[in-house]
Amino acid sequence: MRNLLPLLLAAAAAAALFVSFTSAPAHEAAGPREGPATAGFTAVTSQGEQVPVPGSKPTVLFFFSIECGACGPGTQVLAEVQRSSPAAVNYVAVDIAPYETVDEITEFLAGNGASSLAFASDTDTRLITAYRINQVSTAVVLDAAGTEVFRAVEPGAAELRTALAAAGAS
Repeated sequence: MRNLLPLLLAAAAAAALFVSFTSAPAHEAAGPREGPATAGFTAVTSQGEQVPVPGSKPTVLFFFSIECGACGPGTQVLAEVQRSSPAAVNYVAVDIAPYETVDEITEFLAGNGASSLAFASDTDTRLITAYRINQVSTAVVLDAAGTEVFRAVEPGAAELRTALAAAGAS
């Protein structure tokens, strides 16, 4: 019986740890998170332009993988929102699969009508760790200072526009 007590304590601690890492439900906006906790990086457009994140304007980050079935429609929504205010916001697709190549990423974006999006490849999981991403097809909206103002899985265009307005996009 004495040997069982350490096992039970370990199981309880593991359960508590698991519960503390569960995510908010999809489409639930998160409270603001400060910019310094996030990772700065540079994305690139298909034309080779560099897009700093965070930048001098609000940013939408969309975390995806080519193999994700819901990610194609998600990139389409992001491209749709970008068409309505291209200069006021940085729109960045972040590929989370380290084995997917730049050619595959650009082909995926083009195939989903989203070739205008800047993109980055998170080859070392630094970005998914810094932005606490635990599900593909997650969008994170940052204000110009890099503070998170919105987070959702598979958000619609209206949700993103509302979040961008809250982030200060005009």
